[in-house]
Amino acid sequence: MILLALLCACWFCYHRLRDDNERMRSAIQAMRAESKALVVLYNDRVALVSAPKTWSDQRKWNLALPSKETVGNGGAAYKLCLATSGLQFGRLPSEVTKFALPHGRHAIEIMKSDTQDGFEVRVLLDDQEVIKVNQVHAWGAERGESGSEGYKSQSFQPGSAVESVELYGMYLTDDKMPEVSKTSQHNGVLLWLEPLREAGQLGGGL
Repeated sequence: MILLALLCACWFCYHRLRDDNERMRSAIQAMRAESKALVVLYNDRVALVSAPKTWSDQRKWNLALPSKETVGNGGAAYKLCLATSGLQFGRLPSEVTKFALPHGRHAIEIMKSDTQDGFEVRVLLDDQEVIKVNQVHAWGAERGESGSEGYKSQSFQPGSAVESVELYGMYLTDDKMPEVSKTSQHNGVLLWLEPLREAGQLGGGL
């Protein structure tokens, strides 16, 4: 009887572990399907690609930034820029929160959440919060959003080391401002990378 009980226990553990392994294998395959290779063709500028997200109001990117030596030889260092008001197509907003990015490979993540008075935006660098902004937005009878997010299909590098790179843009609309145009200004979320003119202060607020 003892031997039979041990055999039953072993059989149960085997099948449970096999089921767990199958679920883990499926999850890994799904993540591999979503993951994309980060390719660096020009080492004087940023390279980036989107990363799998875990929930709808989250966006993630993997990026490779030029090394300290490359920046010293004319490559670009970058700052991370976030704006949540005064957003207008074709123009950068005046109220911007900035963070100077360190050299090397990193992961950037942006998360949005509603608050009682508006919304909150958090930006993480390698799972550490580096920017946090609360924006008041008085919703009208209707609300909506329009925007863009790129670099889903493949790795991307800008055309030169002096170009900025938009990571994410979302423009909020309501009954008072129902459409996004080149002249209208909106609350929302605009996240981009901008080359630093002076690369002396990296890895900190600006």
